[in-house]
Amino acid sequence: MTTRTQQPEAAVRIEGLSKTFPGQRALDDVSIEIRRGEIHALVGQNGSGKSTLIKVLSGFHKPDEGSQAWLRGEQVALGGLSDEQLGTMRFIHQDLALVPSLTVQENLHLGGVGRGVLAPIDGRGERQSVRELLRTFDLEIDPKAIVSSLPPFERAAVAIVRGLGAVTDDVNLLVLDEPTASLGAAESEQLFRTLRRVNELGVAILYVSHFLNEVLEIADRISVLRDGRNVCVLDAKTTSEQELISRIVGSDVTVAEPPPVPDGDQETLLQVDGLYCAGLDEASFSVRAGEVVGLTGLQGSGYERIPDCLGGSMPFDGGAVTVDGTTLTSLTPSSAVAAGMVAMPADRRNLGLIATFTITENMTLPDLARNFRRGRIDRRAEDREVRHWLDVCGVVPPDPNRRIDQLSGGNQQKVMFAKALRLEPRVLVLAEPTQAVDIGAAASIRRLISALAARGHAIVIASSDPEELEELCHRVLVTRDQRIACELQGSEISEDRIVFECQFEGAQQ
Repeated sequence: MTTRTQQPEAAVRIEGLSKTFPGQRALDDVSIEIRRGEIHALVGQNGSGKSTLIKVLSGFHKPDEGSQAWLRGEQVALGGLSDEQLGTMRFIHQDLALVPSLTVQENLHLGGVGRGVLAPIDGRGERQSVRELLRTFDLEIDPKAIVSSLPPFERAAVAIVRGLGAVTDDVNLLVLDEPTASLGAAESEQLFRTLRRVNELGVAILYVSHFLNEVLEIADRISVLRDGRNVCVLDAKTTSEQELISRIVGSDVTVAEPPPVPDGDQETLLQVDGLYCAGLDEASFSVRAGEVVGLTGLQGSGYERIPDCLGGSMPFDGGAVTVDGTTLTSLTPSSAVAAGMVAMPADRRNLGLIATFTITENMTLPDLARNFRRGRIDRRAEDREVRHWLDVCGVVPPDPNRRIDQLSGGNQQKVMFAKALRLEPRVLVLAEPTQAVDIGAAASIRRLISALAARGHAIVIASSDPEELEELCHRVLVTRDQRIACELQGSEISEDRIVFECQFEGAQQ
C-alpha cells in the first residue's frame, strides 16, 4: 500500500486533452495527474470544463485528436477504452443512482457486488457478507434497510461501496461529483472519514466540489480549471481559501456587504407561531422588514421542514403563520403568494424549474394573467417584464427564449430568484440558495440577497452552509431534535459557533 510520504505512481495521467463542441471549445490542452492513494480535487466555475473532463474519462465523450492518457502507467486511448479499462474507474454522480425503494443489499447487488446476477440467493449469508463489506469502510448500516429511509450520508456511502465493490486491485480511480451537495457539516465529515478509508486501500480519488472549505480539508492536491484550461495545481495544505477563489475566478471576488441591521420599529412581516408537522415540533419565530433570519441544523433536525411548510408544499398539522398582517392556519403555494410570501425550494431541478421550458415560460407560469390583454398574452409586455427581472438578478445571457437546461447551475438559480421577485413578495423564504453553484455565482446571489434585505424584504434562509449564514444573517435559529434549540445574534454568529450548536446534543432547549 502506498503511503503519503512516498511519491506514488499515477493512477491516471492525461496530457494535452482537448474537446470541441460546435461553437465551443470545452477543454483546451488540459493535463492532469491523479496519483494512487491521493485525493485530488477538481474545482472551477460552472462551464470551466469539469463535467466534460469527467465525461471524457468515463467514455461518454470522445476527445479531440492529440490527447494522451495512461492508466497505471499503461498508455491508453481515451474515447476508445476497453470495457476492462473503463471498469478500473468508478463514477459516483450527485444523484447517486440508487433505487430508493430497494434495500441496501439489493442496491449493492444491482452494482454487481456480492454475487452474480443468476447466482442462487442465500439471504442470511449474503446479509453477513454485505455487513462485512460495509465494515471494510467503517460503516454500520443494516443491509435490510430501505435506501429511502437512510440519512443522506449513508445513502452516499452505499453508492460509494456499490461503486467500489470489494476494492480489489482492479479499482484504480473513484470519481465523486459533488458528493456533499445534500449533506450537512457533520454528515460531510462522516463521508470524509469513509473516503480516507478508501484512500488507505490505495484507491485514487478525483473529488469534484464547489465547497472550497471542504476541498481544502479533504484534498491532497487541487487542479483548477478556468475556461477549459487547467490554470494550476495547488498543494491543499499550503493554499488559503481566498487564494483558491482567486485562482478559480481569475480575480478577487467581492463578498456581500452584510445587510444593515433593521431599526427596532420595523414592522414584523412574518410571524410563525407553534408550527408543527412531521419532523418539526412547534417552531415559533418572527422576521421584520429588512431582516435576514437563518435556519440551520443537522440533516433531519427539522430546519428543512420550515421552508416546505411556509411555501405551501407541505401541509402543517398545527400552528399559524402571519404574513404582513394576514394570519393563516394552512398554506398552499397560491395562498402563500397571495399573502405576500414566496418560497424557493432547494431542489431547483425537480421542484423549482422545468428544465425543457424557456426562461420566459418558467418565470411567467405562476401568474400568466399579469400580461393578459383582450383575451391574449401581450408578448411585448411579457418580454419587457422578464428582461427587467433577468437584469435585476444578473442572469447571463439575459435571453428570455433560452431553455433552462442550457443554463449553468448559477444562472438557473438566478432565474428562480427572478421568478420569485416577479410575484412581488414582501417575504422571501430561500432553501439552500447557493447549493451546487460555483463560487462566482454564489457571491453574486449573496449580494442580491443583501440588496433585497436592504430594500425592506423579510428574508428567511434555510442553509447547511455556516459560512453563508455568517455572511448574510442578522439572526440564526438552530434546530436539534426537531425543535428550535437556540438563537444566535450579531457577534454570536460565526461558522465555528454554528457548527458547534448544530452538534451540541447536551444544549438546553
